[in-house]
Amino acid sequence: MRFALTTEQREFRDTVDALLRDADGVAAARSWAAGDTKPGLEIWRGLAAIGLHSLAGEYPVELCAALERVGYHAAPGPYPESLAVTASLAAAGDSEWLPRLAAGAIATTAVPPQAPYAPNADIADLCLPPATGSPIASLDPTRPLFPVVDSSPGNTFDAAALFETAALFETAALFTAAQLLGLGRAALDTTVAYAKQRVQFGRPIGEYQAVKHRLADAHTALEFARPLVFAAALSSATADVCAAKAAASEAAYRAARAALQVHGAIGYTDEYDLSVHFKKIRALYTAWGSPAFHRERLLTVL
Repeated sequence: MRFALTTEQREFRDTVDALLRDADGVAAARSWAAGDTKPGLEIWRGLAAIGLHSLAGEYPVELCAALERVGYHAAPGPYPESLAVTASLAAAGDSEWLPRLAAGAIATTAVPPQAPYAPNADIADLCLPPATGSPIASLDPTRPLFPVVDSSPGNTFDAAALFETAALFETAALFTAAQLLGLGRAALDTTVAYAKQRVQFGRPIGEYQAVKHRLADAHTALEFARPLVFAAALSSATADVCAAKAAASEAAYRAARAALQVHGAIGYTDEYDLSVHFKKIRALYTAWGSPAFHRERLLTVL
C-alpha cells in the first residue's frame, strides 16, 4: 500500500510552510531564547488563524504534516504539548478550553515520570498538571522546563479525572516525532547546500565520497522514519507511535551529527542558523520518550 497526502492536506501543509517562511521561524526562536517571545507568539497566533489548533483531536495526519514544517522552520513554542492537550480535552468533551485553544490560547503538559517537566509553562494559558517551582534549563533555550504537581491518583491533581494520560503521552510523542522530521530535514538541506559551496583542494566538498555517503545515510534515515510517523497518525496504535518516535528521534539526530561533521566548527556557533536546529533536535530527542524507551515499550505491546 502506498500512502500519500491528499490534495487538501498538501495545500494545508504548504500554507503552514509559507506562513512560517515569511515569519522567519529561526529569527523568532533566537528572539525567544533572548527573552522576547513576541515574534514567536505572532507565529503561534498566525497558525491559529489558519486553523492549525482547531484540528487537534480529529485530523492527526494534517497536524503531523503541519508540525513537520513547524520543525523545519524551527518555530518556538510548545506545539506538540498544546495540541496533545487540545486533542485530549476534545476527547473528554470539554467545552470551556477548546474554543480558547482553537483561537490561539497556549497549553502545555507533562506526564511523569517519563515526561516529568512541562515546557513553556511560563507563557502557557493552561498547564496540566499545574506547574510548580522554578524552571530548569533545557538544551533548547526556547523550551524552559517546569516541574509539575504530583498527578498520580488520590493526590492534589488527578490528571486521569480530566483525560486519559496514556493517550495524551502518545499524542505528544507522535507530534514531537513529526516536528523532529522537519528539524532533521532542515539540518540536512542546509548541509547539502553548504557541501555544494564549500571548496577544499579545488573541489566542492560535496563531491567527496565520504561526504556523499554520510549525507545519503541521513537522507535515508529521514525517508524511512517519515512513513512511520504518518502510519502512526493514521492508526493511533501504541506500537506505531513507539516506532515513529524512535525512528524520527534517531533520524533527526543522525542528520544533526552529519551536519556538524560536514560543517566543522562553524556548525557549533550560535550565530549560525543551523545551531538553532541542533539545539531543538537534541532537546526533542528524549522528549516524550527516548528511542530506547519506545523500543522497550514496543516489545511489551507487540
